Amino acid sequence: MKPMKSVRRPSAAPVYAVAAVWLLYTLLFGLHSVGQLLLCAALSVGVYFLMKAAFPGKVVQVEVPETPPDTGDKELDDIILQGRAAVRQLRQLDEQIPDEAISEALRDMESSTAKIFQQLEADKTQVRRCRQFLNYYLPATIRLLERYVELQDLPAQEGGNVTEAMAKIRSTVRTVQKAFRRQLDSLFAKDVVDINAEISVMEQLLKSQGLAEDGEFPETP
Repeated sequence: MKPMKSVRRPSAAPVYAVAAVWLLYTLLFGLHSVGQLLLCAALSVGVYFLMKAAFPGKVVQVEVPETPPDTGDKELDDIILQGRAAVRQLRQLDEQIPDEAISEALRDMESSTAKIFQQLEADKTQVRRCRQFLNYYLPATIRLLERYVELQDLPAQEGGNVTEAMAKIRSTVRTVQKAFRRQLDSLFAKDVVDINAEISVMEQLLKSQGLAEDGEFPETP
């Protein structure tokens, strides 16, 4: 999802009310002296704060601008920018496709893609695991979905080429969704190995000190 923040947008009502005070006061009493000018100004201030309390404005969600990546590594910065652009494209495609099944898959792929690039930003050594995903699968998926958007706006006939092509894309999207998840999962393979190794060392140490018995630790794959 886009990073968002809440901001309060002020109402224009207090400004209009102040303008009305000056207009009405001028028409009714005129501004012929400093005293009248000060009185009108005081009335304006009072009306402004009364209207501001009555019309405080509304809270809206606005997008927080993304800061450019600055990892000190140009290649990694480019990869991060590629990831942000891909996530935006998937989100835009989701907005253009009314098919709920595809939208659900797209939201899942968007989430997986964002997490993949977050992991790459944290650990550049993982980039080699994702080369094919970065250079082929991700852009090819976006192109396929863009084609789907074009096809859905065409007149379709039951059993026609357009209907058949859209059905094939829908089927492919479900497969790609699973592939995106597996790609994300593969980035944590090293972490799992490290965790299993650490648990094994701890288990052996506890056993050697008589603090644990066989079977007290879960089996590691």
